[in-house]
Amino acid sequence: MTAPRITLAVLAYNQSSCIEAAVGSALAQVCEPVEILLSDDASTDDSFARMAALAAGYRGPHQVSARRNERNLGVGGHYNEIVRLARGSLLVTMAGDDISVPQRVARIAAAWDDSSGRLDLIASHLLDMTPAGRLEGMLRVDDLSRWHGAADWARARPYVIGAAHAFTKRIFERFGPLDARLTYEDQVITFRALLSGGARTIDEPLVQYRRGGLSAGAPSRAERRAHAGTMNERQLIEHEQIERDARMAGMLDVVGPAIERNGKRLRYFDRLLAAPDLAARWRIFAASNEVPWGWRWRKFWASAGSR
Repeated sequence: MTAPRITLAVLAYNQSSCIEAAVGSALAQVCEPVEILLSDDASTDDSFARMAALAAGYRGPHQVSARRNERNLGVGGHYNEIVRLARGSLLVTMAGDDISVPQRVARIAAAWDDSSGRLDLIASHLLDMTPAGRLEGMLRVDDLSRWHGAADWARARPYVIGAAHAFTKRIFERFGPLDARLTYEDQVITFRALLSGGARTIDEPLVQYRRGGLSAGAPSRAERRAHAGTMNERQLIEHEQIERDARMAGMLDVVGPAIERNGKRLRYFDRLLAAPDLAARWRIFAASNEVPWGWRWRKFWASAGSR
């Protein structure tokens, strides 16, 4: 069987209530024959069983298969596994709770062909979808064609949403796998593409992007502090990955100052969160003159909370 040049991957984890709509939108793509890889990250619900049943019942032009990880790999590890398994040179990805419009893959393929296969990432805008499936307008991302390389990225990171991304397998061959601890892949893959063949944003929404569920109530002070710590840890992991990729591409001298500015802020907040008491946090605040005063002060108060 001839390998298609494009793989559409549906990445699922505990999304039983909406996985059939997501997979249905993948199977309904009106485009050249592609590989459709339905991949489950060791869900504890019946997401995989539903995916497997849809794959088994599919009759159409695309090559469809369902598989699951033996253990939960998380976002970074799951992406690495998808890249390893995909037979296509261009990977179009979607989450198990989102919906791709029928022309999504065709529009991405056309944009890739227009660049003669040069582009390493193709994005689009998205449609904002509530957890219940109601559409509430468009989510616009940055026009990535305005970023021409490392210097542009260092000046201003683009606003991106990975749920509407397609990227080439070759950027993983160049930079290697993602840090398995990554929980957000979009900025790292965008950075890799801008250091390679470039990126473009299609000026239309091609994905219905489902928001996360709402909190059952107002979080406590301690919960806010714990959430801030988790988010800072995730950003530190992303920071380390971007720094490694810049060094590998020989671009650390170009993006290094911007990376280090961000790193100083993240490490400062990390130290605050690890401090045992108010006096220790105050000493960290006073000694961290490398961090802008206003940002330093806001994070000082954000680090407060019961331990």
